[in-house]
Amino acid sequence: MKLQAKNKLWPLLPAVLFTAIMAGSGLWMAAIESFTSPLGIINTAAYTELLMNSSFQASFLYSMKITVISVTLSMIIGLLIVRSTYPLLQKKHLRLAAWIPMLFPHFVWGYMVYLLFSQSGWFSTLFFQAGFIESPEGFPEIMKSEGGAGIILTYLWKEVPFVILILLPVYQQLNMAKKEAVYTLGGSKWEAFKTVEWPVILPSLIEIFVILFSFIFAAYEVPALLGATYPKMISVLTFEWFYSGDWSRRPLAFADMITTAAAILICLFTVYMILNRQRERITKESTIENTGAVKGSKAIIFITIGLFLFPAVFVMFKSAALSWKWGHVLPDGFSVRSYMTLFQEPKLFEAVIQSAEIALWVIGLNLFIGTPAAKVLAHQSFRGKAAIETLLLTPIIVPALTIALGLHIVFIRAGLAGGMAGVVLIHMLPTLPYTIKVMRSGFERIGVKWEEQAKTLGAGSLSIFYRIFLPQLLPSIRSVIFLVCTISLSQYLLTALIGGGLVVTLASLFFPYFSSADDAMIASFSVLFALIPILIWLLFEGFIRLVTPYQKR
Repeated sequence: MKLQAKNKLWPLLPAVLFTAIMAGSGLWMAAIESFTSPLGIINTAAYTELLMNSSFQASFLYSMKITVISVTLSMIIGLLIVRSTYPLLQKKHLRLAAWIPMLFPHFVWGYMVYLLFSQSGWFSTLFFQAGFIESPEGFPEIMKSEGGAGIILTYLWKEVPFVILILLPVYQQLNMAKKEAVYTLGGSKWEAFKTVEWPVILPSLIEIFVILFSFIFAAYEVPALLGATYPKMISVLTFEWFYSGDWSRRPLAFADMITTAAAILICLFTVYMILNRQRERITKESTIENTGAVKGSKAIIFITIGLFLFPAVFVMFKSAALSWKWGHVLPDGFSVRSYMTLFQEPKLFEAVIQSAEIALWVIGLNLFIGTPAAKVLAHQSFRGKAAIETLLLTPIIVPALTIALGLHIVFIRAGLAGGMAGVVLIHMLPTLPYTIKVMRSGFERIGVKWEEQAKTLGAGSLSIFYRIFLPQLLPSIRSVIFLVCTISLSQYLLTALIGGGLVVTLASLFFPYFSSADDAMIASFSVLFALIPILIWLLFEGFIRLVTPYQKR
């Protein structure tokens, strides 16, 4: 049976309609604003001025450099770690430890990196104690440097776990018998990698590159926190133009975001056109194989987990520190003052409950809408597929501010602004593409042969999904739950814009503390941020074990 012999595209409809309506209306409003002058005249003056603007040119090149370096190093490091440790990462506790950085929002992790590597940070203290420097000024200025070292370091620490998250299910179900055949025939490790691994992991690597490139290029929080005053990342420059108070720069800001989004969309569409045939060939040939007795590197896994755990442990110490002066390797004393102050926050309980409720709704809707769409994209070929794939990735490619500002007007008119439903919908926008990508990779690894055999024996669609697909999709489902939960919890800008201050979440409470000088309070909030995804993940893990066949109870 051919992959495209019988197309049933209706499962794609909910995901396509949701993305088209949400992203389309937001982009349409943004595009109109970019072509409208402050006097209400429709023209292209903003685009002409933008291309001639020296700040935009410097910002674009600087953003490109930071993004390419961050993404490339994250992919290389993540791939090497997965190849060396994936048999060990089948253990739940090691896998969870490897995902520790993903528990924290990017802006929280950026602050942790600042506490460690700034001139007054902990590593500066170590250099002082070792006699290498005599004052904080003697430590290299890593944070807020023109080279963007602090930004790159933060993204490396955050995105390597994401690479592991995406590649781990691929390697756990890789056909190791083919590698052994290459070795038996006298092939080298490089030939085994090139022949067996590379064709299978290439589609996932391309998707990782596109997702990370789009996110980092347009992200705001980390560059705003750790970036230099000049040149600025493109997102920071756009934000300043938009909120500068000079209305004449509003069209310029919209033109900036639309131009950036258009360039990324064109590149993405081209990539999908080139890769689709190869992906379909891999899917048709794919079968689930046991990884066998392959051993992982214990040294690499423990070094990796140690590096991932260290900032988290450091922030826990920071949250409980009575005081921690520069030059002291350890705190001067310990206290629960920051936690007591945090728990006295009158809106904390409301924020925790609403954040968890929003996350649960977003996870459920993502799996309900994203899973059928992922199966269609993985197992069927049809005209316009590249366009559909590009559309579904639009929310994470287009700068969030572009869509959100346009949707804000739409939601006000529809009565969704200022309520839980509106916040859930806006959180679906940056999470649904990730769900589809992760679940699609899972369906591609399983292939179509199992389904064809079951249909031959008379099994129905629901029975096939429950007994064949669901047990083999568990690694992907766990990844989706973990990823969607952390993304939802970290949404400050989208929640503030659509919630209008009426929907209180942890992120909306965190920012006022973030601007304060109390490091212990910020650290205690960071610890709380990390606990919520773990609890939600454990809740879903218990539910999965109850409803999924062939699982240990």
